[in-house]
Amino acid sequence: MTSSTVTLERLEQLAEKIGLQEIGVTDASPFPELIPWLEAYEQRGRTGFEASDIEQRINPKLWMPGANSIIVATLPYLTEEGISTARSHPRGRQHGQASCYTYGVDYHTVLSRLLHELHKAMEAEVGHSIDAKLSVDTSPLVDRRMAERAGLGWIGKNSMFYSDRYGSFVFLGAMLVDIAIDVPRAVKPLIGYKCGTCNLCLTACPTGAIIAPGVIDATRCLSYITQMKGVIPSEFRTKLGRRVWGCDVCQWACPENRNVDRSRLSVFGPTSELAYPDLLEILHLSNRQFTRLYGHTSMAWRGLRTLQRNALIALGNAGNQGAVPDIATFLQHNRVELRISAAWALGQIGGQAAYEALKTALDKEEDEAVIEELRNGVSACYGRR
Repeated sequence: MTSSTVTLERLEQLAEKIGLQEIGVTDASPFPELIPWLEAYEQRGRTGFEASDIEQRINPKLWMPGANSIIVATLPYLTEEGISTARSHPRGRQHGQASCYTYGVDYHTVLSRLLHELHKAMEAEVGHSIDAKLSVDTSPLVDRRMAERAGLGWIGKNSMFYSDRYGSFVFLGAMLVDIAIDVPRAVKPLIGYKCGTCNLCLTACPTGAIIAPGVIDATRCLSYITQMKGVIPSEFRTKLGRRVWGCDVCQWACPENRNVDRSRLSVFGPTSELAYPDLLEILHLSNRQFTRLYGHTSMAWRGLRTLQRNALIALGNAGNQGAVPDIATFLQHNRVELRISAAWALGQIGGQAAYEALKTALDKEEDEAVIEELRNGVSACYGRR
């Protein structure tokens, strides 16, 4: 570890030159105040996206032994065009809906590149190499708490991090470095610093995933459900509506997001084709076509089959009779979750064509879970014939 220091003021100047408008710094000491919260989270059930070892989540030096300081950056993503797009859902029954954080280029790529550039600028500033480790959703550490302790904002009752300038529509990235950065440590209350008595996010959540201020049952969050592996539990399927990726309900409900600055980063600008994707087109994509259309976005990381599963559920919720032949082809798919999703969707849509497709598939199916879903679909269709 070196003895070099950099002031926060100089660091902010370096960051601004490369396009990072909000950065903060804290030391690399542990976060023991998170232990009760993380233990309770473990008891409720993790999503599987986080590290299982609590000590790894609270101690930066276990991730980078030589860490001295933590630089945290926020990157706003909601542009004025993004707001307009989010409010202009196409009419009809063929279009799905994606969270506004997916509108542009994958933020992992964008923010990682900016942090790498900041690292190089810091090395040029001090005149020697700096040992660093970067994270954009890639470390076991709790990035919201790092950002809060770095003085960049606060955590709301929906457990999302809020920038004082941009609200909750921000991405977070961190860089652990082995040099000291001269800045006082800023600590604010863990939950609801500005929320007061407002509980709009709790009441707005479609599945009741926010079970108390700052307490999330993440396995019930629709954003997680669109990204989970396997079969979507039946209790959440109608709640998904036409969502194919993510959920923004708690953010749109929050008054703290109404009068915040908007992002000017064109890289996060929306396109209607991706904000409201054609559900039938998704069903017919090859892996190569999927990579071409979605590979640059944050929707790509789970692959084509997850998006097709979500599109099948969305088509069922849309009640699109014209989609029955396209959905029915998935009753013969080799993936169980796609056969189950197709069977459920056909049962939701109903009609003679859906009924006949389900009956034909039922005669050939061998998987018990799929058979049960097919029978449920047949019963649902029979009642609507």
